[in-house]
Amino acid sequence: MKRIIDFCKQKYKILIPVMVVFVLLITVYFLYREYKYDNYRNKEEISVFQYFGGVKTEYTAIVTYNLKKTIVDVTPKDEKILYDATPIYYKNDEKMIFPKEMNAVFPLEDGKQYRVYKYSLYDDTLDLGKLSNGIEEGKYNNFFLYDGEGLYFFSDEVSLKIDGKEYVKLSANSYVDVDDYTLVYYDKENDKSELLEIEGKKITATSDKLDLCLNEHYFMLFGERILLTKPYNLNSLFK
Repeated sequence: MKRIIDFCKQKYKILIPVMVVFVLLITVYFLYREYKYDNYRNKEEISVFQYFGGVKTEYTAIVTYNLKKTIVDVTPKDEKILYDATPIYYKNDEKMIFPKEMNAVFPLEDGKQYRVYKYSLYDDTLDLGKLSNGIEEGKYNNFFLYDGEGLYFFSDEVSLKIDGKEYVKLSANSYVDVDDYTLVYYDKENDKSELLEIEGKKITATSDKLDLCLNEHYFMLFGERILLTKPYNLNSLFK
């Protein structure tokens, strides 16, 4: 033991740097392994479509997952598309990807609002739609999503009204995108989209469960206006 101690005393100037380098190498190895685990798994090509300005665009999307089965990237294969909040619809399945983070609003649950992260997936093949961002998921109905600007996605049927008069009945999984001058809606059941001029008009979406003013960004709850919040101000829907 004394010989070992004497050796360490003599060689400490060499041993200390060696030990530091060894610890750094181990740290880098585990950090790299964790990074790889979080960011890479596989890529899947999926036939999808989106509507832009009322015009349908079908293409192949390359969807990248990490090892936790979370979607970390979506890239158009043969199209030049700059993704905004417009939902990406699977062509052959009742699934939708949301390219931006969204506000999930539950009017029947005291108007609670939650953050839904970028690339979350909504699967409506079951009785209750499943909203997920990989490992975390939940089954929900009677909600709508809001991008914090002007796009609204509805999980249930609503009546789209212009100045109080019904213009079109939108099926479940449809959306409306509205600004000060124009409105674009997409009706999922009829696979129909339309661009309208709405300057100065009040746009609402109503049902027996919802009374929402789209261009003023609020909904009614027990006779009171509840303002919608931008997603980044909210806690995550997934706990």
